[in-house]
Amino acid sequence: MKNDKLQDALLKKALGFKEQEESEEYAIVDGELKLVKRKTATKIYPPDLSALQLLIDKKQITNDTKYSNMTLEQLQAEKLRLIKLLQKEEK
Repeated sequence: MKNDKLQDALLKKALGFKEQEESEEYAIVDGELKLVKRKTATKIYPPDLSALQLLIDKKQITNDTKYSNMTLEQLQAEKLRLIKLLQKEEK
């Protein structure tokens, strides 16, 4: 679950996002602390290229691990499957 939250946060930063921000100002009025001003603003965070690069690198690592866990026999079978697939596309 923690990994999912990190992944979501990284994706949000990579794509950019909008967020509502509130600020409040207080002052002492008649000896009491009172809210005198409340401001809401929409802040725009542009896409972050570093976060995007990290996602791309992570995707490449994830794709590479698919093959790194295979045995030699499985890799050879995958090689033959891909060669047959390429030969079908050429025809």
